[in-house]
Amino acid sequence: MYSTKASWLLRQNKALCFPTSLPVLEELCGGIHPGKIIEFCGPSAIGKSQLCFHLMRDCLTAGKKCVIVSSTRLLVSETQKLTPKENLSVFYVHSVFELLATLQAVDALQTSMVVIEGIQPLLQAVLGSANYRGQALLNDVKCCMGAVAVKSVVLCTNGIVSIGDGKHGPALGRAWEIVPSVRIMILSNSVGKRVMWRNRERVAELSIGDDGVRVSWGDTNH
Repeated sequence: MYSTKASWLLRQNKALCFPTSLPVLEELCGGIHPGKIIEFCGPSAIGKSQLCFHLMRDCLTAGKKCVIVSSTRLLVSETQKLTPKENLSVFYVHSVFELLATLQAVDALQTSMVVIEGIQPLLQAVLGSANYRGQALLNDVKCCMGAVAVKSVVLCTNGIVSIGDGKHGPALGRAWEIVPSVRIMILSNSVGKRVMWRNRERVAELSIGDDGVRVSWGDTNH
């Protein structure tokens, strides 16, 4: 018996934690462990998905279970390095309603990491004045993600929008801003390097190769 629900969660989270091979990213995120929703924001092909897949490999290598929830068909080249296969579950969703049902099912699983790929188009399809239920559905997604994050680290990817003065912010609007506990912005700088930061504070550089991704501290202006 556990004295409190909090003590049960601490033991549960410790059992589901795993080491990563990206210590700089861990420091930038303030830790990568169950209880967090971490969002990688950036333009297409900047490396958001590669970061997620690299962290999934670390999680699977540690013998933990991972779940991918994706709105687009994943390439074989993206999933073939994710082993052992028996610890990996992949769910494809084509609407926000399927996303909600899948997240509710995932909440019942004992998994260390849940990756949500392509959440932006699913939510954008129901947001706006044309659909009065859009905000309610967005709130439902927030609640489901929060429930999953009690026992798992949740990674999701999001696009960016211009907010003026050459600056960028996450897509999906202000209602979405408070969903992630950590938001990492990724952009290319003036010399073509991928740079990432949290709260416009410490800046790290992201490089992508055949063996995965690397993250190192940098002093590149962004």
